[in-house]
Amino acid sequence: MTTMKTSKDHPAVEMLRSEIELMVSDREALLRVAGAAAKFVEKVNIAKLPVSVIASAEALASSVNALTEDSLKEALNAIKRR
Repeated sequence: MTTMKTSKDHPAVEMLRSEIELMVSDREALLRVAGAAAKFVEKVNIAKLPVSVIASAEALASSVNALTEDSLKEALNAIKRR
């Protein structure tokens, strides 16, 4: 009969678990950023922005618009949870 080894017996498993936890944490942070960006794009009046930031604002708006509907919903929900 084989006994099941715990993750303490496998440093690679612990390392993988740590990496996954980091990725999940990063994903949550990125969702909050995307949600805040979406809200900003929704509210900003481009006519009132300085000319020097219009290209950045357009790039931000394009990035938000490129999100899938599901990702955008998750992003907006992520900022509501805070």
